[in-house]
Amino acid sequence: MQTTSPAPRRAYAALPIAWTLIMLWLTLTPSKNLPETPEWKFLSFDTAAHAGVFAVLAALSWFSLSRQRRWPALARRASLVVLVGCVVFGALIEVAQYAMHLGRNAEWTDLVGDSVGAALALLLVRGGWRWWQRRQLATPLLLVLLLLGSSLFFAPRAQAQAPDLTRARRTIEELASPKMHGRGYVQGGEHLAATYLRGRLRQLGVQPLVPDYTQPFGLDVNTFPGELSLKFNYGQGQLLARQFGEAGRDYIAAPASGGGNYRKLPVLLFDTTAFTNQASQQRLAAIALADRALLLTGRDAARFSTLPLPLQQHLNAAKVWLKCVPKLTGSLAGEQLQRVEIELLTPLVYKPEQVSSHGTAIPAFPNETVDIQLDAQLLRNYQTQNLAAVVRGKIQPDSFLVVSAHYDHLGMMGRATYFPGANDNASGVALLLELAAHYARPENQPACSVVFLLFGAEEAGLVGSRYFVAHPLVPLPRIKFLVNLDLLGTGEEGATVVNGRVFAPAYQRLTALNDAHHYLSRLTARGRAANSDHFPFSEAGVPAFFLYTRGGSTAYHDVNDQPAALSLAGFAGAFGLVRDFLDGQMGRQP
Repeated sequence: MQTTSPAPRRAYAALPIAWTLIMLWLTLTPSKNLPETPEWKFLSFDTAAHAGVFAVLAALSWFSLSRQRRWPALARRASLVVLVGCVVFGALIEVAQYAMHLGRNAEWTDLVGDSVGAALALLLVRGGWRWWQRRQLATPLLLVLLLLGSSLFFAPRAQAQAPDLTRARRTIEELASPKMHGRGYVQGGEHLAATYLRGRLRQLGVQPLVPDYTQPFGLDVNTFPGELSLKFNYGQGQLLARQFGEAGRDYIAAPASGGGNYRKLPVLLFDTTAFTNQASQQRLAAIALADRALLLTGRDAARFSTLPLPLQQHLNAAKVWLKCVPKLTGSLAGEQLQRVEIELLTPLVYKPEQVSSHGTAIPAFPNETVDIQLDAQLLRNYQTQNLAAVVRGKIQPDSFLVVSAHYDHLGMMGRATYFPGANDNASGVALLLELAAHYARPENQPACSVVFLLFGAEEAGLVGSRYFVAHPLVPLPRIKFLVNLDLLGTGEEGATVVNGRVFAPAYQRLTALNDAHHYLSRLTARGRAANSDHFPFSEAGVPAFFLYTRGGSTAYHDVNDQPAALSLAGFAGAFGLVRDFLDGQMGRQP
């Protein structure tokens, strides 16, 4: 009997060890792989979940420790040892989540939940009340239960003062996912995004400003819904064709490009001496371009306006332009050219030693032809929408503050390539939704009404915001201030405020808030700029800022603008800064 009895007692340790491993797997899972959790009104579901799993850990640990015989002193004080161990383990988990960059946050409320769950479990397990009467746990459990009470009464308020970064990252990942098709005009991507955002606004309890939150409008937009491929067939005796890179990463269609399907189209290198030499201009004008692809740099194309007008018209008659650029930057256009125009990365065509300090270049592979297939479709009066929601003010419901962000992006280019638009502007939408969640809480009801505008077709030329200003859903003179959120996914180098120099007193209030609370490492003011949806409002006389963060990922209008590239380093700070600025505007006259 003596030889077999220790085995089952030692086996008790397997229970808490197994549960600890499960907890580590759950708590150290990256945020993007976590399932959606429900929203509880008076207590955070995440905090309650922490309490639950630590309650199980505490119960299993006490059961195992109190039955071991090797350390009788620990067995007699099993409850205190388990409680301290659970608190320390919970703190280590929070530190690990922060240090491992899992997209999750170290939260003191989670640690409180861990401690409360462990304490309650120890009170409920067998003999718990006897330990309480002996006062082994009286002091620590009393402190823990006081923390529980404070978290129950004050945690909702505390959570309302800060953004839920896990939820914000999920918002970005959802909007930038392949199923949204780049939130553009191929496969209804922007409609899918709008449907998702309507659901989020309803979930947050933000009221629609118009039926179904929707203000419809139309636009003309050039799209690329089908094939996009490019292949060079190299000359000089080479028998094999070589595929030229990957669409989206190595080449893209220019925004106004027309479509076409060409095989073995001769390539002509643009002679840069035509900018300064009349004889070169004459030689170029004598070459038939109607059945050729013109190879040039983007810099050269920008200088075409300096050439004689007849030569410009001759160059424009080429079937294809192949423009070599240092970076692929997608865009949208409301018109369509007759020619195919492809932008491709310069290093894939020009060798470094062949590019002079003046930008003149010789192609790496002369005497070549090119195969191109591009499906382009110009959509006339494509129907899209703005989304508008409101939290009504309790004192001045007819005065308005506005938070805006555009939810659209560049969409698809070909059947396989899409532009995720994580920073531009899923990040701004995520911040807008966090502000909406804040003001939608009863305890945070604003003094005046706060309107949340999600604009469509910003990438097509501020079409949605221009339409709103022309057809306002609230009187423009009743808008106290508008804060436009765009490119909020970084923040390592602070933020820039467009119109900060235009509305200097408001910018001074903004910088005073930032100096007092250290929300962002640095604020920089810019002047007037037509670079986002604030512009139509400020041009119409509405005071407006455009806030964007700096540093971190440099991906912009390309396929690399992915959620994983965003640090969200300034996200919480931008939230606090905008919230405090809006609160400070509540009593000011529009």
